[in-house]
Amino acid sequence: MPRYASGKKAVAISDRSGMEFPYHEMVREWNGSLVHITEFEPKQPQLEPKPISSEGVALRNIRPDRVEPPVALALPKDPFTVTNGSPTLTVEFLNHDLQVGDEVLFLNAASNSPIESFNLGTNLFPLFQILGSNLSATATTVNLDGNNNFANTGFFFIQSATTPVAGATDYVPVIQREVIKYTGKSGGQNLTGLTRGTNAPFRGKTGASTTATAHTAGVNVFPSLKIQTITTRTENTGAQPATKTVNTGFTVTLPYNASGNITGGGQNAFVSPMFRGIR
Repeated sequence: MPRYASGKKAVAISDRSGMEFPYHEMVREWNGSLVHITEFEPKQPQLEPKPISSEGVALRNIRPDRVEPPVALALPKDPFTVTNGSPTLTVEFLNHDLQVGDEVLFLNAASNSPIESFNLGTNLFPLFQILGSNLSATATTVNLDGNNNFANTGFFFIQSATTPVAGATDYVPVIQREVIKYTGKSGGQNLTGLTRGTNAPFRGKTGASTTATAHTAGVNVFPSLKIQTITTRTENTGAQPATKTVNTGFTVTLPYNASGNITGGGQNAFVSPMFRGIR
């Protein structure tokens, strides 16, 4: 096997600069070039980039996003105002996001306390009627004990419980809730043109349809009230734009004229979507 000299007294010519350097100060670059140590350049990393796998996008365990159901909204103290001889009910509700055309119910809007009551005399508030006869899951007309508390068209909410099967000792009733649309009234007791298992708009959006089901006579039926106007006021901002419009409440039309100038409702009143139900 041949032996090589140490080269301690030898010189070499750089492949890069062409200059002469001591042989023992020469180094070999990645491409085979013999260069002086002061000229050495490492291999550019971008000449051999590391392979990068694609970033994962899909998740292994996935579920569709949940659609938040609408909920009842708490109203301020004594939010309701009516004017003598007018069917317009004005509701105070600062900075709300309800919209014209929303169908609403009012919960806990009356009280036995004379301080908190919203007494409209012989007129009912909140509105309701009683189911006069059994309602099948496919019926298109409903019989009530009266239809005076209903507008000519609109929606109503009905809630009932299933009845036990004969001989069932551990039967648990199932609560059945349904929103129904109607298009007419007849005979002082009937609502006609029913669309079963529907829902009504709230905050400008209509929720998932309810389920058409049978209901037993004697349960309460609650008509909706449609928002007619949004009340507002203009406030200075101290910036740009100089003013902003703030929602201060809304109005609905009652099925009767008020007898007196009345403000009330107490501290626990709520405005609710139709399918929220009556508590």
